Amino acid sequence: MAEGQQSTPVPQPSGQATQLPQKLPDIIRSYRPCKSFRASKADNSNYVTSLDFDDQGDYLVAAGDDETIQVFDIKEGKLTKSVPSKKYGVHLARFTHHSRQVLHASTKVDHSLRLLDLHNEGYVRYFTGHTDKVTCLAVSPGSDSFISCSKDDTITLWDLGSRNPQGKLKLATPYLVAYDPSASVIAIASQSTSSILLYDVRNYDKPPFSTFDLAPFEELYTPSSRGRAWTKLEFSNDGKYLMVGTDYHGHYILDAFEGTVKAFLTGKGGSPGRAAPVSSTGKPLGQGDASFTPDGRYVIGGNGDEPDVLVWDLQQEREANNMLPPMCRLPYRGRTAIIDYNPRYNMIASADKETVFWQPEEPPRPSDK
Repeated sequence: MAEGQQSTPVPQPSGQATQLPQKLPDIIRSYRPCKSFRASKADNSNYVTSLDFDDQGDYLVAAGDDETIQVFDIKEGKLTKSVPSKKYGVHLARFTHHSRQVLHASTKVDHSLRLLDLHNEGYVRYFTGHTDKVTCLAVSPGSDSFISCSKDDTITLWDLGSRNPQGKLKLATPYLVAYDPSASVIAIASQSTSSILLYDVRNYDKPPFSTFDLAPFEELYTPSSRGRAWTKLEFSNDGKYLMVGTDYHGHYILDAFEGTVKAFLTGKGGSPGRAAPVSSTGKPLGQGDASFTPDGRYVIGGNGDEPDVLVWDLQQEREANNMLPPMCRLPYRGRTAIIDYNPRYNMIASADKETVFWQPEEPPRPSDK
C-alpha cells in the first residue's frame, strides 16, 4: 500500500464498508478502540492468549486460558461463537484457509494439535507426535501445510489432510517459526543459539541455506536478556523484513535476505507480563505484542504496563545504531499484551483480559455552506 490515498475499506458495525480519502499516516494516528469483549464473563482473572484473523479478514478467533475459543464476526462487530475446550485446553488458535476450521495447540492431557470444525463444534483430526509443549504454529500462506515447533526440540511439518507428520527436524530450542509470504521459505528462531535459520520448504531436510546470527545485535540492543525473551517471528507481506519481537526491550526489524538489523524499535515501557509462547513461570501465555501492517510500512505493538499502543513507521529516519522511536502512541485505558492487524480491513484487534477492536476515527464532515 503506497503512501497517499487510502483505498482499503473500513468495516462498519452495519456490515457496510466505506472509503476514507485520507493520507495513510493520518489514518494510523486516528485509530481508537471501538468495541471490547471480556475473555470470560464469569471470571475477571482470565486472559486472552492468542488472536488470529482468517484470510479474508471477516472473522477473528481468540483463545483464552479459560479453555474457550471465541469467534468474532468483524463486519457485524460481535461475538458469534464460543466453543469450550475444557478437556484439552487451547492455545495458538489459527484459522486454516477454510474459515470454518481452526487449528490449535493443547495445554493439557497431551501435546497434540487439534483441528476444530466451527460449524458442528467437533474435531476433524488430531496431529500427534510432539512430546512437550508446542511453542509456535504457522500455517502456510499457499497450501494446507503447517508447521509446529515444540519444547521437545523438534520442528514438525504437517498437512491438514493427514494426521501423520510430513517431515521433522531436530534442532536446539526451535522456539518460533514463520513462513515467508511466498510460502517457499521457513524461518526458525532458536533462542539459546541467538540465531534464525532459513530453510527451503522443498528441501527442508537439507541444511539451512542461510543463518542469521543475532548475538552481536543482542549485545548492542538487549544485553541483559540475550538468548531469551523472544516472543514473535513474522515476515512483512512484501517479504522484505523479518521481525523478531522481544518481551521487554523492543523489536528487531531484520533484512529478510541478509539478516542485518534495519531498525530496532524502541520506546516500550516494560513487559506485557506474558511468557510467550509457553510459560514455565506461571505467567499467562501469549504470542507476542507486535505486528506488521499489511503494507509492511508500520509496526504496531503494546507498551508493557503503559496504557497505550505504539506505532513505528519504518520509513522514518533512524536514530543512532538504527534505533527507531515510535511515530505515535494510540491512547487506551489498559494493557495490550497481544495485537494483530486485519489483513483486509482497516482495523486492529488487541487483547489482554479482553479482546478490543480498533478502527480509525472518521474525519469531520465539511459543514454545508
